[in-house]
Amino acid sequence: RKKYIWWDATQRQWTGYDVPDFPVAKAPDTPPDPQGTGIDAHSGADPFIMMADGKGWLYVPSGLKDGPLPTHYEPEEAPVSNGLYGQQTNPVGKVWRRGRQRLIALGDARFPFVITTYRLTEHHTAGGMSRWLPWLAELQPQGFVEISPALAQEKAIANGDWVVVSTPRGAAEARALVTDRLQPLKIRRRLVHQVGMPWHFGWQGLATGGVANNLTALVADPNVSIHESKAFMCDLRKGRLPR
Repeated sequence: RKKYIWWDATQRQWTGYDVPDFPVAKAPDTPPDPQGTGIDAHSGADPFIMMADGKGWLYVPSGLKDGPLPTHYEPEEAPVSNGLYGQQTNPVGKVWRRGRQRLIALGDARFPFVITTYRLTEHHTAGGMSRWLPWLAELQPQGFVEISPALAQEKAIANGDWVVVSTPRGAAEARALVTDRLQPLKIRRRLVHQVGMPWHFGWQGLATGGVANNLTALVADPNVSIHESKAFMCDLRKGRLPR
């Protein structure tokens, strides 16, 4: 009933709603080649080609600092407590506590909104190079912050108004883009608003705007140091930064 890819005995090939990423003519009863390498060493019932034994794993026996079983952690800054696991945040996550680094405590009413960062299709990779190119700068000429119509109404913000996003690390100003793309979430009987801010703007170049890097905390994944900047907390107000 829930099949996605299956062996067609009549056609002698794997078929289904997706394209198999293993040999399509390798039947499920094909034994592994004891002298084979790579996929040849997998039987026809071991299709996970990225694993040494071809089998799907629920755990990682070595190599992870926060394994072996995956679980859910909230970001270092979150609007709610972890509802799936007793540990709120990753106990071995990398947190750099220096300079202006200040983390927002759970439930801090001064920073009630979840902020997420992202790249723009119209700018190539990071803003450091793309905002200097006239063609790309014309496609995205100014920094902006996406907010939902509900949050815009709550804060008396109109589309195109100047807004200031702030965290304990810093503040950034940009134009408001009021859009249905971002919707408030109902979490634990509480309405949580989201704010979206692209990476691609800075204080120099043809396309300028508030710097998202001024807002983020210095937090990273313990294994490969991926920056935890997709979800943290902030405040938002109408207006501009003082000059």
